[in-house]
Amino acid sequence: MRILTIISGIMMLLTGAFCFINPGQTFLSLAFIIGIVLVFNGIVHTGAYLVGRGFHNRGDNNGWILTDALITLLLGILVLCNQLVAEAAVHAVFGMWVLVSGILRIESATHINREKKRTNFRIVLITGIMTIVVGVFGFVDPLVGMVSTVILVGMFMFMQGINIMELGINMPHEKKSYIRLYKRKREPVKITEDEETPEKVAERLRAKEEAEATALAGVKINETL
Repeated sequence: MRILTIISGIMMLLTGAFCFINPGQTFLSLAFIIGIVLVFNGIVHTGAYLVGRGFHNRGDNNGWILTDALITLLLGILVLCNQLVAEAAVHAVFGMWVLVSGILRIESATHINREKKRTNFRIVLITGIMTIVVGVFGFVDPLVGMVSTVILVGMFMFMQGINIMELGINMPHEKKSYIRLYKRKREPVKITEDEETPEKVAERLRAKEEAEATALAGVKINETL
């Protein structure tokens, strides 16, 4: 699940970059791709929450992961169902999504042990503040008028991709214990001098010669018939 979370973050980053590359496109033309990525991230986030709870409730705070997952999943379903048609609605809804995600990240940062995980605490806090700032862009009228909807959505997706990758990197996980399988070495059969005598060797040779002679005689009889 950790790898899937990182992959989902990379997908979100690539979607944001795709929006930057195609600023002249309309939101409806990219809605299917954006919706699929959002739904995938929502499902992966939900799985990450369940896995995190499965590690004996380890981790500093997993509740925000589930909340963010459900919001992302719901937003992805709305996009796929073409419920976001008006440009103003796209700005507001995506801005609210990123804004709530930033607030949840800051709230989760307060539960991190600052002594043991000081670096993790700072990263979550900084990315949370940055996410809130990016989310506010969706409600600033001058910025909305100057920047296209696709560019704003790309900013939101790019910021969320950074958050998701950070989540996957710091996700609690257990190391796999690999079991080594060893093949049993076959020891050569040792024959003692008492078991292998010249008489027994000669007896086996005679029995082999008689079996070959019998087989040869049977072949000749069949050819005669």
